[in-house]
Amino acid sequence: MTAAATAPAPAARVRLPVLPGDAAVIDRAEPAPHQLIDGFARRVTYLRVSLTDRCNYRCTYCMPDDGSHEVTPHEDVASASELGAIIAAFAATGVTRVRLTGGEPTLRRDLPDIVARVVAIPGITDVALSTNGERLLELAGPLRRAGLHRLNISIDTLDPVRFRAITRRGNLARVLAGTELCSSLGFRAIKLNAVALRGFNHDELPALTSWAWERGITPRFIEQMPMAGGRLFVPGEFLPAAEVRAILAAGLGAPGEQLQILRADDDPGSHRGGGPARYYLLPSRNDDTRVGIISPVTESFCDDCNRVRIDSAGRMHACLAFDDAVDLRSAVQAGTNAEDLGRAIAHALGDKRRGHEFTTLGCGAPKKAMIATGG
Repeated sequence: MTAAATAPAPAARVRLPVLPGDAAVIDRAEPAPHQLIDGFARRVTYLRVSLTDRCNYRCTYCMPDDGSHEVTPHEDVASASELGAIIAAFAATGVTRVRLTGGEPTLRRDLPDIVARVVAIPGITDVALSTNGERLLELAGPLRRAGLHRLNISIDTLDPVRFRAITRRGNLARVLAGTELCSSLGFRAIKLNAVALRGFNHDELPALTSWAWERGITPRFIEQMPMAGGRLFVPGEFLPAAEVRAILAAGLGAPGEQLQILRADDDPGSHRGGGPARYYLLPSRNDDTRVGIISPVTESFCDDCNRVRIDSAGRMHACLAFDDAVDLRSAVQAGTNAEDLGRAIAHALGDKRRGHEFTTLGCGAPKKAMIATGG
């Protein structure tokens, strides 16, 4: 079933500005109202919004070693009100979950205002923030008061020397203190995100997991993605999801035990969160613990992808793994009403591919770096 086939009424047609690299000018029939469905019958309910493509870190898997990448000029960054209009249009099409990301979103001075705006949008039921944690000591309170209740914090290692090496400038003590503060402020859910790298932190995966569990935090381990044309990808460092599970089971489980996928008897899909992670348990542990694995390369989750992305310039990226994008900010600036903007979003979704082309050798990568649209 295609998106167009679901429309009960005669189809309208809408055009949006198309950026260089787009496959074609968008001029297609719209899907049914109040649901956003792509050409492969996947329903989109999750929007990831990059607030900036700048960062106070220089993580080795995210940014070139000299810190250089093409950043969006300040005058071209979408404002809080423009982002609010775009997100509201997505909410009207059935999107319920929003994640604010970057770059590093805490660099936006208006971040608490953005959070408050998004939380207040009708139809949005879940708002989360991804951060490197460096500024949480200052911002955790304002963000909580603005209505934020979920956080993902990137912590790739508990070793200060390693942390400095992979971030090139991060302060692990500040990040850990900020994470502890968030735990005390009543955030409903906190997740630890770590990119798993052979030869760097593979020996720390059980320790990271235990540290997180002791604080009621859900640990999640992510396969490195070959972004930026594969320039930052080192094949010898790539750690596949199956090996991550084996390391965790050997370090945390009973002899011979394996991680088992988390699934409730009455919910066959409960091993998946609202995003790409698959969740696992160790049967020998009696406490309520789980660990997430995000495996875009070796165990792709494209078949049931429910996400699209907005970058800091207000452009919609149907898939992280491709460079084409559609300019929604210009439509907002031109005075496009919410209904027409929703139609335009639905048309733009028509270019979403069935899947990406990542390989364990670093091939199949888009030109854009991870920092451009967020993880």
